[in-house]
Amino acid sequence: MNDSPEKNNNVTIATIAERAGVSSATVSYVINDRKDVKIAEATRNRILQICDELNYKKGAKRERSEKKQVTIDDIAREAGVSTATVSYVVNDRKDVKISEATRRKVLQICNLRQFIPSPVARSLAGRKNNLIGICAERSDFFSKNAELFDLVCQLRRALNEQGYGALLVSPDQIGTSHLETVDGMLCVDLSEEQFYALKESLFVPIVAIDMSVDDPLFFKAYTDFRAVAAAARSRLPAPLHCIAHAYRNEGYMNELKAAFPDLYVAKDIPALLSYVRARRGDRFLFLEETLAELCLPLIDAGSALVACRGASAPEAPALRLPAEVKAKHAVAMLQSAIARRESEPHSFLLTPQP
Repeated sequence: MNDSPEKNNNVTIATIAERAGVSSATVSYVINDRKDVKIAEATRNRILQICDELNYKKGAKRERSEKKQVTIDDIAREAGVSTATVSYVVNDRKDVKISEATRRKVLQICNLRQFIPSPVARSLAGRKNNLIGICAERSDFFSKNAELFDLVCQLRRALNEQGYGALLVSPDQIGTSHLETVDGMLCVDLSEEQFYALKESLFVPIVAIDMSVDDPLFFKAYTDFRAVAAAARSRLPAPLHCIAHAYRNEGYMNELKAAFPDLYVAKDIPALLSYVRARRGDRFLFLEETLAELCLPLIDAGSALVACRGASAPEAPALRLPAEVKAKHAVAMLQSAIARRESEPHSFLLTPQP
């Protein structure tokens, strides 16, 4: 095995993860110097040593604050290809055989690093297939699936209005040829490990929905739980029990817990109903309509608020958090990412609507 930096020109986070015997997410945390994630010091040192051995300089190793001019050599180094290959790609040379995966990887890195000779700008601005992937994972809890299905339907509708087709994929298809035809990706509530695996294997613009992603390069659309909590408490006095589904994305789940210290995460219907019955004289906020429909017969509807994602709501006062609004903003941000409109806002926070 030859791991010399001079000859190993195609090192990725996945390569380092396999060498270190850890997940890709763990490698990403280390190279980005994440202090909020608990990683053993021995593991951290092993990963950094492997990065040094393979001459991998990304994340914490790269000085992003420097405004130096990005060169074709920089693009080639990060893409793990020769400078000639980068030149062929950015000049759209059709007489040179380059795999589609390599071409897209080079263009994506040019996009992220703002290396924009005019041929690249033309290539990045064009859409090849007008097909967008929607990556989401089903839950074991039926009411969570109802919430997810509604959001996916709104995303497909918003994409169709902009002339895109939609391809629904699951996280276990990450890294397969199934995704080679998409021009962009909308990810819904993926775990950090799933998201980092996706971004390492797919070199197209990505928008993260209902996720906490600590990377300014990615566009994000999610619910502002603190704004929801403030609106709810202005209408119902504390203490207020918040009933919600669990999210796979740990960071997003932590934001929900921070906004609602008295949070009940619904995972089982009998346990949920038992919890509500034991507190039938208290006040409740239901962050999902199906959960409210299950519990409202047990309590006074006047002591409850329901976060309503659609036009109709159960028989209780409602806070409007339309899935349609979140979906339209997510699609608009994806269009900005595809067209390289970097000055556009990278985050959309859904707050209670009038």
